[in-house]
Amino acid sequence: MSELKNIKRLRGRKETDLIFKKGMTIKSGMLALRFTENTESRSCVNIGVGVSKRFVFLAHNRNRIKRQMRAVIKNMDNDMLEVLPAGYYMFLFCGSAPVSNAVLTSDFARLVEKISRLYSES
Repeated sequence: MSELKNIKRLRGRKETDLIFKKGMTIKSGMLALRFTENTESRSCVNIGVGVSKRFVFLAHNRNRIKRQMRAVIKNMDNDMLEVLPAGYYMFLFCGSAPVSNAVLTSDFARLVEKISRLYSES
């Protein structure tokens, strides 16, 4: 049985810059996942969400999509999140507004599946 991971919200410029400088990227549908491993804490998964002005111009639409993404993460099975190794994860939206929760949920599931395959191979 695997140990329970502590899932936290990604905070601070230092962690975000680390992801964008040293992280890898996986894309699926309207979402991209940038991530890097956390060598300091083996039991902590830090997750953040982001929507670029480049894809969604209006701030209220960007905020809505971010709220939808956070809700999808919160409602995901714990088993699915347990697959993620300890590290920093930034889920980025690369589509156009509006978007349904069903589409976001399926894209999240595919991203988590891809990252679990990536780490099971190594």
